[in-house]
Amino acid sequence: MTQPEHQPEHTGRVRVTSPLTSAPAHVRRSVRQEIDESTGIGEIYMQSLIRSQLRAALTVALTLLLSVGALPLTFMAFDTVTEFEVLGVPAPWIILGVLVYPGLLALGWVYVRQAERAERDFADLVQPDRTEP
Repeated sequence: MTQPEHQPEHTGRVRVTSPLTSAPAHVRRSVRQEIDESTGIGEIYMQSLIRSQLRAALTVALTLLLSVGALPLTFMAFDTVTEFEVLGVPAPWIILGVLVYPGLLALGWVYVRQAERAERDFADLVQPDRTEP
């Protein structure tokens, strides 16, 4: 004779719960906390600031290289520039000794403006409720 298979007894109701009910509630964190605690999002914010400052520096360096760095090549390629004189002073001396400096000052001014704007935007992101001095 075969024995009937053992069937579990019906115990009544079964409680079904979500595994997320015991998880802590999501707390919104500020950008400043993300950066201070070096989280992944904080790292992204810092990399963004560094990238914008690097972009400004490379732009200025490339402009300087293409403008002032190209002057010796221009002097070598065009002999008429080196032969030209103003009040007995050769043109390359005047260009390199006088005319280059206003361009350098303008490049420095542009770089400082770009760097300050990037830092101001970053500070507004980190502390959106701060007041301007």
